[in-house]
Amino acid sequence: MKDLMGEPSDSYKKLPGYLYILDKTYPGSHITMRKSNENEFLYLFIALYAFIKGFDCCRPIVVVDGSHLKTAYNGTFVSASTLDGAGNILPLAYGVTDSETDRSWTWFFERFREAYGVRENMCIVSDRHESINKAVSRIYPNVLHYACIWNLWGNVCKKYKKSHDVLSPVFYAMAKVYTQEDFDELMGKVEKSDFRVAEYLELAGREKWARVYTTANRGWTMTSNIAECINRHLVASRELPIFDFLEEAEPSIEYLYTVYDAGRRFIVNLDNKTCSCQMFQIDEIPCLHAWAVIKKKNLMADDYCSELFKPDTVVKTYDVAVDTFPDEREWKIPTYISEDVVLPPT
Repeated sequence: MKDLMGEPSDSYKKLPGYLYILDKTYPGSHITMRKSNENEFLYLFIALYAFIKGFDCCRPIVVVDGSHLKTAYNGTFVSASTLDGAGNILPLAYGVTDSETDRSWTWFFERFREAYGVRENMCIVSDRHESINKAVSRIYPNVLHYACIWNLWGNVCKKYKKSHDVLSPVFYAMAKVYTQEDFDELMGKVEKSDFRVAEYLELAGREKWARVYTTANRGWTMTSNIAECINRHLVASRELPIFDFLEEAEPSIEYLYTVYDAGRRFIVNLDNKTCSCQMFQIDEIPCLHAWAVIKKKNLMADDYCSELFKPDTVVKTYDVAVDTFPDEREWKIPTYISEDVVLPPT
């Protein structure tokens, strides 16, 4: 069988070299690939050092999800992410597995625990996928596992269709309230409207979905939508062979850019004034690749040149003048200097 992009193994043959360079480029990262006894690809896990350090500055909330790839080999893209203090998505780990099975999710969470350990008051948020539930209970038995309220209500709507329009705003308000009194009032409305829905939500466990009953601080993370946002962003990429799919990444900072020149890829970091071609940092003026970014972004070129090359600095080089040497008859030399004897060399 051949892939649409050529021989089926071509994309996978690049993985060992790609992961080696990735590990060398980002020391401190956790990068693991697992193969079968026949050397066939099974799983991949990547947690870059930048993700690991960034998580220290966020609430210990981990949102996990998976989405299907669309290549000839199928497979599943799995990810873990969180929110920073400003509400931006911070990826924590990502990878590829054969499918969403007990074994694959257990392997993913094992690698995640190796990379991140267990933080105080840590919690995990996901949909109610059975394999995720099993894996979390095995690898994180003492970590609270919460349900995505959007996914939970979706199940309610499928089961009790007539209650959807009336109770949707009541349920979401009930899940997000901060006091038990408000919760009880809203739950009373649900019971009055459809007792079956109230019973279903009670069986799901209040502590799993209601903010007021959770023992760990979920903050704003009541759904797994941030993982869904990542999945939607990769819709087109999920049709690529695995190597090209992994290469479809964007920097998390505005001053990092990729420039293609004559078939090669160069990484320009305007903040550090560096380029992977080395010219920017060695010459201390923008290289061809940096100039391309500066022009594209309409930036001030002077901001990325060394102070040594700027006109003001060049002029200051000659601030102190070299005076004309006085005539010998005008010299006033101390005695201890004039009587000092200096003989010619041998």
